[in-house]
Amino acid sequence: MSWEEDFSVLTQLCFRLIESENGKLIPSGGEWKNDAQVIATKIFWHLASARHLSNGEIFEFEGVRPFPHVDHSSVAIVMRAAVEAYLTFHYVFINQDESVSVYRHKIWKLGGLVDRSKFFANTPESVQKLAVESLAIDQLRIDIQSDTNFNIKKSKNLLQGKWREDIGWTSLASLAGFHEVYFKDIYNHLCGHAHASFISALQIRDAYDIESQRMLAGSIRQIGCLLMAHFAFSYVQLFPGAQKALHEDKVAFETASTWNIQKEDSEFIYGKTVPK
Repeated sequence: MSWEEDFSVLTQLCFRLIESENGKLIPSGGEWKNDAQVIATKIFWHLASARHLSNGEIFEFEGVRPFPHVDHSSVAIVMRAAVEAYLTFHYVFINQDESVSVYRHKIWKLGGLVDRSKFFANTPESVQKLAVESLAIDQLRIDIQSDTNFNIKKSKNLLQGKWREDIGWTSLASLAGFHEVYFKDIYNHLCGHAHASFISALQIRDAYDIESQRMLAGSIRQIGCLLMAHFAFSYVQLFPGAQKALHEDKVAFETASTWNIQKEDSEFIYGKTVPK
């Protein structure tokens, strides 16, 4: 199959995996996994949106001139969101020690609530919402400090809402199995489009024909194939009941296995990674 067919197969696989767990009762004490399911859905929708954007649009000016266009820059921006969502999913929820996942879920939740507490509230409803969440923030800080995984020397900024504890996206990618050199290249490229870098402007300028735009969008979707393969195997680690959905389609499983490229598989191109 081509990578375009692989993208379609992997999108369907991810959908089946997530749907296989919908509606299942989560045992008491495992409620934190509900948020894992939600962020898994977020990853899926980003990838589905990237696929939709890659189809392109045709605009008409004054009902006379058709103007076909593939917004490859937006594909890059959406893919960046998918990448960050997956790295968050992996860091927070995919750990050999479940107590670490529970702990990281707390600090991730605290980070989100602290961020929202800084928003301007100008309605009675929003003021009330922030007041309730302020109590939740206080309780989370208490819970986090009493957790056996908490280290005050290493976590001085954590209680202020920095849930990654100053760990960069590249380090999170390495933890998730991506080669750091490869990740830096693709992530910087995606961020360039999100931040309107000069290089992103050059790419938009030079891709004046539809085929060039499709090519650029396609190269970004290849990143999505790699991302979905990693996600599939991470997902079944967290939700073992989804193993059946992973294996029931032989073609999909083999496609995911092919794209599940680990950092060791990339060392012949990028060199050996240095343990930190």
